[in-house]
Order: sequence, then structure tokens, then C-alpha cells
Amino acid sequence: MDPKKLAQTVAKQLAQEPLEILKSASAQVTGVETQRPQENYQQPQNPDNQTKMVQHQQELQDKMRSSRRMEAYQRELEDIRKQDVFKKLQERISQGEEVPLQDFSELSMEQKQVLNAQMEAVRFQKKQAEYMESQNSGGLFGSAKKSRRMGSSQKQEAQKQETRVEKPVPPSG
Repeated sequence: MDPKKLAQTVAKQLAQEPLEILKSASAQVTGVETQRPQENYQQPQNPDNQTKMVQHQQELQDKMRSSRRMEAYQRELEDIRKQDVFKKLQERISQGEEVPLQDFSELSMEQKQVLNAQMEAVRFQKKQAEYMESQNSGGLFGSAKKSRRMGSSQKQEAQKQETRVEKPVPPSG
């Protein structure tokens, strides 16, 4: 090619390129992509192929739905198992058993904190019950009760209290 023709073709390309850039500029600015028709896609020629395609798509959708339902079902079963473990541990702790919570990895942190608090409460109740039991048993020496009988001096004191007259106190001031 001679330089004149080469320059003319380059000029034509440059003249056409700004229009090409403007065509795609709106999509580049907004970020919205327009769907391009697929060149390799062939339209089915007869209605049998169309019905087969529709049936195939429905089967795929059904499989997707069923797999999502199965996953949800599995998650629900796992949640139920975790709740059962949590309840059983709560029962064991309330009966006074010390349970190592780090052995139960399926429990959430919140559940472990609740169980720890419950274990602390049970320990406190045990200590309080032991203290009360030691107070009621009378300690080391046993308890000595006073006699209910009144001696002669007690009788005289009681009579004085019965016949005692209160004397008025003069107002101060």
C-alpha cells in the first residue's frame, strides 16, 4: 500500500472509532450491561424441540428447588440436634454435674456462656446449702438449750415487771 491510501484508511478508522466508543460509553458509565444476542444459539425448528427444551428447563428448576429444600431440611435437623444437646447439658448441670463445655464444639458461644453461668449458679447453691447445713447442725460443740423453768429469782423479777408503774418524766427545757 502506498502511504496515501494507508493514511486514508487510518483516517476513516479514526473517524468511525469515536462513534464506536460512544455506543459503549453509556454502558461503561452506568455499569449496566446490555445482553447481546448469542450468535451460536439456534432456534428450534419444530414444536417438539421447544417442548423438550421447556421440559428440560422445568426439570432443572425442580432439581434446584429440591436441592435447596434438602439443604434447608439438613440445616433444620442440625439446629434441632444442637438444641437437644443444649437441653441435655442444662439438665446435667442442674443436677450438679460438672460438664466440660470445650468438648462440645457444636454449641455456639452464647450457649456455652449460658451453661457456664448455670454451672456457677449451681456451685453457689451447693456452697450455700453446705453452709446452711453446718449452721443448723450446731457447729463443733452441739447446741445447748436454756431451760424453760423459772427459778425463784426469775419469778420475782417477772412479778416486779407486771406491777411496775411508769413514772412520768418532766419535760426538758
